[in-house]
Amino acid sequence: MKTNTADRSRAGRVMRKTAAVLIAGILLAGCGDELPEDELVKGGRSFESQGLSSDLQASSFPFQEEEKFIALSELKDDVKELLSDKYWPDFSLTKEELEQTTGITDDMYVDFLAERQAMDAHIDTMIIIHARESRVGDVEAALERYRASVIEQNRRHPQNLCKAEASRMETIDDYVCFVQLGADTTIVADKGEEEIIAYCQEENERALYVLEKGILE
Repeated sequence: MKTNTADRSRAGRVMRKTAAVLIAGILLAGCGDELPEDELVKGGRSFESQGLSSDLQASSFPFQEEEKFIALSELKDDVKELLSDKYWPDFSLTKEELEQTTGITDDMYVDFLAERQAMDAHIDTMIIIHARESRVGDVEAALERYRASVIEQNRRHPQNLCKAEASRMETIDDYVCFVQLGADTTIVADKGEEEIIAYCQEENERALYVLEKGILE
């Protein structure tokens, strides 16, 4: 009896499949569900010897460090906690008011916080600008101009003039901080302008200390 080509092909496939199943059964019977530990170790050494494992080291997968997020409102709260009733700014500026007051536009910063006293007769102010990296210098220049304008506006008001002259600006990373604090200066008013300035400078230094700590830590 002749066997046609289709029958031979079908028979060949069945034999190959049967052989594959038998080989797999023998391997499973000899190894169990898992390879012995010494075989795994040997396999690992073989893998390393081929120079492949070096490509899979942790250093091959760099992780970008996330930018630290600092809530400016928390920085302000820290300053208020330290100065207590000597922190007088009580009015928050909008971005439009910030630009009108200082010339700092919204393309210069990532975020900002600006507070001053609601009464125009008083000038206690704190401004924190998280500047864009490429615009730090522009923000500094704008705040320097703002400081100079406040000094000029208060030439005839000695108490406020001392506060303006004692004001400080400090850049901490990309954060440009301006502090013009002092609260009630009548406690040193009878000691002269130099004492008023020194008193306000001390309050500003205390505020900057807290800001620097909050930004850098």
